[in-house]
Amino acid sequence: MFENNVWSFKTDYPSFLYCRDILIDLISRFPLTQQEAIKLINTRWARIEEIIEGDITYHELPKYWSSDMYWESDSLWWKKGNERNIYNLPELKPYRPDNETKYELWEPLNNHLNESDYVDDYVFVDNSEINELIDNQLIIGQYNKTWEVTSKNYREALKLLHEYKGWGTYFEMY
Repeated sequence: MFENNVWSFKTDYPSFLYCRDILIDLISRFPLTQQEAIKLINTRWARIEEIIEGDITYHELPKYWSSDMYWESDSLWWKKGNERNIYNLPELKPYRPDNETKYELWEPLNNHLNESDYVDDYVFVDNSEINELIDNQLIIGQYNKTWEVTSKNYREALKLLHEYKGWGTYFEMY
């Protein structure tokens, strides 16, 4: 298990990073602080003893979990537009408002894993969040800023990140 003081449940290192990705998605898409996002994750998963790579939580992407935690499952948040009207669903709480923001990509200086191991360890977030991520022990070790982009919102910034990294076209299922 990976020792951390952030989550109320145990994790291995890949799961620690997965939960960090959920937190970054929460603070990047929704009007939440890091402390509010940490509390939301810990409250939502309070009954979970541990999350280990490959657990059922991995069957969904961090964006799914951040949306589900913010809006809650009962809101049927995945239903959009006219479909919400058909089911007589209330309007959802808003996303973070669009605002020109500098997003930064931070990657580890040294990867202590074997070459055969793969851990998706990078941070892509609003540059104003970096120091707090370090203070909250969500960025551990030495990271280097490798790229930055200014965009009106996180979704648009992710599209540019995927283009920059050569990962193909970014799209969201939800």
